[in-house]
Amino acid sequence: MHVKYKRLTAKKTMAFVFFVFIFPGLFAGCGKRNDSSEKAYPTADWIRNAVIYEVNLHSFSEEGGFIGLGKRIHELKNIGVNVISLLPIHPVGELNRRGSLGNPYAVQDYYGINPEFGTAGDFHSLVDAIHRDSMKIVLHFAPGYAAWDSQVLMEYPDWFVHDEEGAIVSPEIDLPDAAQMDLNQHEPKKYMIAVMKYWIKEFDIDGYNIPAAGSVPVEFWNLARKELDKMKSVMMISGPAKPEYSRAFDLTSSWNVFETLNSINNRNLPASILDDLLKNEFICYPRGSLHQRFDGLCSADGSSYLKGNFDSETVKILAVLKFTIPGVLYLYNGEETGAEYNCSFEKVKINQSGRNELTKLYELLAALRKKHEALIDGSYMPVQNSEIKSVFSFLRFSAGDSVISVINFNNEGKTINLKMPAGSAPAWKNQLSDEYFQMQDSILTIILPSGSFALLAPCSERTAI
Repeated sequence: MHVKYKRLTAKKTMAFVFFVFIFPGLFAGCGKRNDSSEKAYPTADWIRNAVIYEVNLHSFSEEGGFIGLGKRIHELKNIGVNVISLLPIHPVGELNRRGSLGNPYAVQDYYGINPEFGTAGDFHSLVDAIHRDSMKIVLHFAPGYAAWDSQVLMEYPDWFVHDEEGAIVSPEIDLPDAAQMDLNQHEPKKYMIAVMKYWIKEFDIDGYNIPAAGSVPVEFWNLARKELDKMKSVMMISGPAKPEYSRAFDLTSSWNVFETLNSINNRNLPASILDDLLKNEFICYPRGSLHQRFDGLCSADGSSYLKGNFDSETVKILAVLKFTIPGVLYLYNGEETGAEYNCSFEKVKINQSGRNELTKLYELLAALRKKHEALIDGSYMPVQNSEIKSVFSFLRFSAGDSVISVINFNNEGKTINLKMPAGSAPAWKNQLSDEYFQMQDSILTIILPSGSFALLAPCSERTAI
């Protein structure tokens, strides 16, 4: 599950904590550069082009459930969403339940549907409607996280992990309401793969989001992926940010980039460190690996959401960053309106109604991703700038297309000199405004107000000023 990360207010304390405890972890597990034989899972094009939106059915709409989501699919499509990721839809255990609704990862029946969300027929209708809109749907899933009163535990207690005294254990200290199945054993492994195949066969879902994939042996995932691929092209998302998972999963979480944003925002680290982290991913992970990009993070019990630590202007900066760095975009329930969604498993009222300034930015960024292939699957190159402590700039490029992102994290306006790569076009236009810029002696000069950004694309030299 996701790990809670708190922002400390004392600047010096935060810097100390970052460099002593967090910074080394961002680069942990990296050996020599992967050779050509180490390749990531061959991801389908629809996955590489994905914009994923996580939905908590309890809170997404007034009526809740499958029907409430179905009524708002078009709204999500307008902001570029083409994959919906549903929090678990299974019945939740009653024994050791925490809160009125319980933990959705404490599954009582892997083959069942929580009646609070609707019927099997309602879910069929939702999946069909999503597919008619040329979108996909994946389910959050925690294989082996069974409720204490689940049928599988009652029938097969030997399938579960036991401590030295013979008692069944929980998967994590923060999840006392779930029991951990032992997926090193053959029979429970076979059972869980059969469950995953069932939801694809019976409801035509398009894959799984596995926040707790790291609690399951990677060998299980390698086997499960082979079995699921026999049925259809599926998306598999792994919570753990570990290179070995890229051989069974299409996407792994990019905690290294995410955890750094607070320190850049607090001026404890230079913006240029983002380039170091992206290079580190390239070195550490199998070739072709993809990462999901997000700026919110839930704790193990679903009680916190880091986006609340950022002001409204920083949220816009982070949106631009997510939409333009290499990877696959992952959005949280309500973030397109700036809602401070707290990831609670309880029903939380999220103000999602109507379009506001942030929603319009998301729509514009989504349109630019469709317009510029370079932003989806283009190569990445850092662009040197004169304000590396507070400004992050980089180029995304593919055949016949290129976009430069320039992001000012500082609370002051900056005049920024970009040292353009060899062969760059002489004139560029900000895709977010009507500003044009002319390169002089390999330098492109732009002015950015505090906490702002620009997306530059080549334009006709005649229109540049």
